[in-house]
Formats: sequence, structure tokens, C-alpha cells
Amino acid sequence: MSRVSRLRRFVRVLTVLGSLALLLAAAGVAGLWLLHGQASMHTYRSPLRSQPQSTGHTTTPLARQVVLIIVDGLRDDAVASMPNLSSLRRQGASARALLRAPSLSQPAWTTIVTGAWPEINGAPLINVSEAELAPISVDTIFAAARRANLSTALAGGSWWERMVPRDLLDAVASVEGSGPAADRQATDAAIRFLRNFQPTFLLVHLGNVDSVAHDSGALSETCHEATLEADRQIGDIAAAMDLRNSVLMVCSDHGHIDRGGHGGPDPTVVTTPFVALGGPVIPGDCGTIAQVDIAPTIAAILGAPMPRLNQGNICFAILRCDDAKRAETQVELALQRQEFANLYLASIGRGSLSDTAEGDVTVALSSLEVRNLESAYRLASLAVERIDREVAQARSDRIRRERSLRLPVAAGFIGAPLALVALRGGRRGRWLFFSAAVTLLAYHALFALEDGVYSISGITGMRPFVEAIVRRTVAASALGGLLVLWRLARDHEGSALEVIQTSLAYSLLVVYLLGCQAAVVYWLNGFRFTWYVPDLGIAFWQVTALVQVLICAALSLVLPVILLLAGLAYQGMTVVARRLRAAGGS
Repeated sequence: MSRVSRLRRFVRVLTVLGSLALLLAAAGVAGLWLLHGQASMHTYRSPLRSQPQSTGHTTTPLARQVVLIIVDGLRDDAVASMPNLSSLRRQGASARALLRAPSLSQPAWTTIVTGAWPEINGAPLINVSEAELAPISVDTIFAAARRANLSTALAGGSWWERMVPRDLLDAVASVEGSGPAADRQATDAAIRFLRNFQPTFLLVHLGNVDSVAHDSGALSETCHEATLEADRQIGDIAAAMDLRNSVLMVCSDHGHIDRGGHGGPDPTVVTTPFVALGGPVIPGDCGTIAQVDIAPTIAAILGAPMPRLNQGNICFAILRCDDAKRAETQVELALQRQEFANLYLASIGRGSLSDTAEGDVTVALSSLEVRNLESAYRLASLAVERIDREVAQARSDRIRRERSLRLPVAAGFIGAPLALVALRGGRRGRWLFFSAAVTLLAYHALFALEDGVYSISGITGMRPFVEAIVRRTVAASALGGLLVLWRLARDHEGSALEVIQTSLAYSLLVVYLLGCQAAVVYWLNGFRFTWYVPDLGIAFWQVTALVQVLICAALSLVLPVILLLAGLAYQGMTVVARRLRAAGGS
């Protein structure tokens, strides 16, 4: 062997060792990122951890009682098959209530009773076990009712008793589980409360629809039967109420994708039903509201103070009230929003509200004091709109600034290897890049054939989720490996070291393309959850890419052996074919 040949062989050995080191490093980074990202999601805390003393005031009540029924997991399109709820919807007001991801029960329950989105309301972003549940850390409609000396009650799953402190409840019926028997017990307890002591605010939680949708799918006959049972229970509760002086509200915490599952931003998950009827409710379709609008609307009906961190608006379109009530309640909302905004802006390091926004609230309050009711309502509404814009802008500005700091890192990771392949890869390098791209396209084609959902709503459990990624990645890599083998055969490559080097180069390119996907997510969402909840639809791509990196790194150790064996088999078949042709010619 010449000196030049030995040098080339040495360089190839170094290249192989370097490729292995890069693949192991990529697997290590992917694993740490997955673990760290998951931990940061579990440990995420609202930027508003401390709670000031409430400055809210009571207003004139519109009804003596509000009963709120939460049907867990009920899709908006399921209401059409519910005779009782459909009838109530025709008699009262209805809307589609939109929520935000994570569209999971515990964050959504907390949103409904606080008027604050999951980013603010302090609930765990991922459902935790009942033993891990802590009391809601921010102000709730229960606490607001208490400050107004109103009575409260709760009937539903035992986890609610852990979320709402006992000292905020005059009565509680805690039931175990979330099956049909538990829903029946909660319904019977709610009717008993209504007949015995008439709580001013009563929350009833029915959980069976959600459980069945998870097990059988949202469109299954079993789920339809569970929905009809929930509908009968809603009818029983409505029959026990005096709707001339009370208000019944029915809503859902989230919907489901067709096959069952939620958590992501899927339309059937984040679009939920809302129905209200009773004395002060104006019948009609009100279009779309936000899930955060439920709590302040309940507070307005009961005359209770606004929950301290409320981010919603009062649904005046469904309420029959005079100018005085409308003005005083909207001014209270403006005062609450002013307090919230200053707390929030300070917590994210963005200063305080503008003098214009502060001035709008002051003038609205002055107008109310001199009984200029129309002006007070209009100025308070403008103040709320301005405050919400300033808060949203401050949040967006900080996110944009953080993204600009991450952009060079993400762009460098994507651009440098791509330029290297383009300039130095040669024909084989470009073919390997093509093979790696085909591998990823094949993965997504298999995902589509399996009716995959690009959302965390499709994750029914980590084990089946990871097993499905492994299965698709192995199948897609097999296709990519065949393309690599074809190229090696075309080039008549027989060197074992060259085959190993080519195989590892292909694996590195697959990992690089997956890394590009993760780099884009890093630019948009960052490395971990910090002061805000990033886009969870984008986060799904991050998780799948990182899991694929781990799998591809493991496959890179096996693929060279497979290619070598395939090469030997190909060479053997070639020799046999040549001899057969020679024998035939003689």
C-alpha cells in the first residue's frame, strides 16, 4: 500500500470516527432537550405568582343565582344530537367558546373559573394526578363571590375539591371517578343543593363524555350514548331551577379530535359549546366568545367583583340590563384590567400602561360618578380595548426580541452544513442529501397513511406515540438505505470503509434535516418554557423531530452492517450470474 493510500485510509477512519461522534452528540443533545423541555413544561409557573389585595367592588346583580354545568370533552357539533341542550339553546343564548392550547382539562377548568388563560392562571400545563393537584393559585369566581358575601357550591369529581379550597365553598359534593355513576351522583347532589339551600353560584362537572371519547373516539356510538346521558342530566338540573330568577350556563372545557384526544389547537378541540338561559339572558346566537369571557360574565350577573387576573370580557350581548348596570360593570372591568395589566407588564419587564390608557380608565370612572352613563360605558370599553392591545403588544415585543437573539444560532445551524454539502459534497453528497430528504418525506407519507394528526391531541400516551415514531422512522430509513445502496452499487464501491463512511454520511444528513426542523422550533419557541406558553402546535414538531434524531442515531450503528451484507450479497449474485452466462456461452 502506497503512502498516499495509507493517508487516505487514515483520513477515512478519522471521518468515520468523527461522524460517529457527531451522531452520538446529536443524540445526546436531542435527549437532553426532550427531558429539559418536558421538565420545563411541568414546572412552568405564571409570571404573576404574587397576588395583591383585591380592589374590586360589587355591582348590581341581574339574577339571584347562576348554575354552571361543565360537560367535560363535549364537542360543539355534538349539541345537535342532544335534545335537552338543543331545546335550551333555542330558548336562550348560544355561542361557540374558543379556548387556547394546551386544551387539557386542568388548564381549561382553571380558565373557566378565573377568566385567565393557562399562561396566567397558574394551572399545570399538563394534567397531573389528583394527588399532585394544588389549589388554584389565582383569584377565582368562587373567591369573588365570597367577597360579595354570596354562597357557593360545587358538585363533581374529587379533583375539584383539591382545586377549590374548602373555605370558599358552602357545600361540596365530591364524587370518585368520571364514569356514568359519578355523573349521576354529581347531578343528584346538584339538584339536592338547588332544593335545599339555593347557592348563589353552583358549579357542576360531568366527566363521563370525556372518558368515553378517549376510550372509543368522539364519533363512536358509545360516546353518543354518553352524550345523551349527559343531556338527560342537564335536563334534570334545568328542571330543578327557577329560570325566571336564575341563569343556567352549559359549557365544555375542550372538545376532541374524531378518534379521541385533545391538548392541541385542533378546531374540533378548541371550539366548544356555550349555552345560557334564564331571567336576564337575551335569546339568540351570539357568534363566538372566548372561554375567558365566562367568568366575568358570571361575575356581572351575580354582581360580584371581577376575578383579579381576568383577561375576558363581559358578554353584554346576551344580558338584559339597564344603562346604569352596564356602565358600572364595564367600569369595574376596566379597573380590574388596569390592575392586571400593570401587574403583568411589570412581571415581564415591560414597564407599565401608557398615560393614555390610565387616563381612559380615570375619565370613565369620573363619568360614572357624575352619572354620565353612556360616556362611562363607552370610555370604559375603549380603555379595556386599549389596555388589552398594550398588553398583547408588550408580550409580542418581548417574544420578538428573544427570537431575534436566537435567529443567528438557528440560521447558522441550518446554513453551514447546507453550504458544505453544496460546495464539497460532489455527486454522491448530493445523492445522499436527496436520499435523506426522501427518508423524511417517506416518514410523513406513512404518518398521513396512518391518519396521523400533527398535534399533541393525537398523543394518547408516550409509549404508543414513541412506538409509532420508531415504526415509521425504521420503514422510512429502509427506503433511504435502498437509495444509498443503489448509489454504492452504481459506483462499484467495494471498500468496507467507504461503505461505512457513506452510510454514516447519510445518517448525518437525515439527522441534519431533522435538526433543521428543531432549529426552526428553537428560533420560534426557545429551548424551554420560561415566562410564556409558546406555540404548542410548533412544539409537536420539535418533539417528533428530537425523538426521530434519537432513533436515527441508533439506526446509524446498524445501517452500515446491513449495507455491507447487502453489498456482499449483491457481489455474490453478480459472480453467480457471470458464471452462469459463461457456462451458457460455452
